[in-house]
Amino acid sequence: MRADEELGRALAELSSTLTPQPDPYGRVRTRYRRMRQRRLGGLVLALVVSVGGTAFAVAGPARTTQPPPANPNESIAPVMAWSDKLLQSPPRGAVARDTGYVRQLSDLLLDAQRRGDFPNLTVPVNAVKVLFIDDVDDQRIALAAFVRDRPDPVTGWPSAAVWLVAEKGASAEKLASTGSVRGTSDALEPYESLSVDDPSGPGKAIHVAIAPAGCVFLTAPALNGNAFQWASEPTGSYLIRTPQTQRPEWWRVNCGEVTRKITPGPGSLAAEPITDTQLATAMSRVRGDVKAQRARELVYQSAQSAGYRLTALPSVVWGGHVAGVPTGGSPTAGEPPVTNGQVTVLAAPAVDGSWVGEVTIEPDQPRSDSVISTGTSFTVSTDPTDPASVLAVPINGAAVGGGDQQFLLVVTPAAATTVRVLRDGQEVARAPASGSGAALTVPRPTAGLVVTALDGSGRTLASAKVSDEGGQGTPETDAWNQD
Repeated sequence: MRADEELGRALAELSSTLTPQPDPYGRVRTRYRRMRQRRLGGLVLALVVSVGGTAFAVAGPARTTQPPPANPNESIAPVMAWSDKLLQSPPRGAVARDTGYVRQLSDLLLDAQRRGDFPNLTVPVNAVKVLFIDDVDDQRIALAAFVRDRPDPVTGWPSAAVWLVAEKGASAEKLASTGSVRGTSDALEPYESLSVDDPSGPGKAIHVAIAPAGCVFLTAPALNGNAFQWASEPTGSYLIRTPQTQRPEWWRVNCGEVTRKITPGPGSLAAEPITDTQLATAMSRVRGDVKAQRARELVYQSAQSAGYRLTALPSVVWGGHVAGVPTGGSPTAGEPPVTNGQVTVLAAPAVDGSWVGEVTIEPDQPRSDSVISTGTSFTVSTDPTDPASVLAVPINGAAVGGGDQQFLLVVTPAAATTVRVLRDGQEVARAPASGSGAALTVPRPTAGLVVTALDGSGRTLASAKVSDEGGQGTPETDAWNQD
């Protein structure tokens, strides 16, 4: 998979990790996702595993059982327990049957780490355990866990994870070398996955995913109708996809009778580049002003980021120049909290029947932190691409007027001249509309607000509730933090 495609998926993953502070699991996963090293020629995304079982190999006599967290009442405790189950699982994959090779690789990795060969993993380690190793097409792929002498002082996580990739049949010495490292994570999570470029051709990739022994992978074709049709994978607790076996699909991990993970498989509905026909469809109901080339780029990037969470390519809803858009920046950090810039709104149907969208803001003036654009995501229950509809999206960041005010971007029918915002039938804000758009600040909370578009005679053209913040529209599940 190409670097820009993986970057889109990586950005989507990072944006999905914004979790309320009371959730320790969410905070830990956010931190470690951002610390993962994703380079691999192009860009490596995430981690994964395999099956098949033989006796596991541990470098030396050191203990590999992970200690429980200091506070077992926190939601991170079940995650630690599942992570330990992965650590204690036998190594999987066809090459794992060679116990001598696995033991040698563990010893070499431990020696290399203690010599300082892994710059992203320098804390004292007492053991290395190989969890997966297999020859996939023309590459030998392995996942190894590094058990720290002491848990991470911030999160309490006991083990790190390293993915290794070399040529098919590579020696243990070659696989344990620094040049074979393709991904390093400060935390061995219960579910690990890897995407790595396949030498068979541009845009081709191998994908591996792994869960604790005893869990099983199920897959289903990308949603067709109202329900997934799940089928068990023959490899059990791990899954491999090559360019020949990859397809539009979703993945699921069951541990006993409990579903612990549901996630879209790798890939997206977008061809590269977006064809002229696809672009024409995406622009067929656009309001405002959007340049075709920029629309093409945004549709492709959005589709790549969302993957098979969508049932159709995104459409361009609206575009225009907006003044005073919140950026989330801080003057004390050298970034203004608001900007003037070009705003583009996209939306697409999601697998759960809702519509998910994103607002992209490209500032007129370059930012000192080199951020090219900012934005926000939203969810609505009805089709926002209908030219006769109203779409109202809260924009992240502090609005002018303080914390009790929210910046609202409104897309209107072309004939609208005024936008009114009502709460319980009482007007709380009003702004002029032009070019099928309006921008205004409204009192928080936005839940319960109704936005109405009026024409020049005061006639109501359309009304809608303010959209939900965040891109939902997906049955994704991550339940490792549940007992």
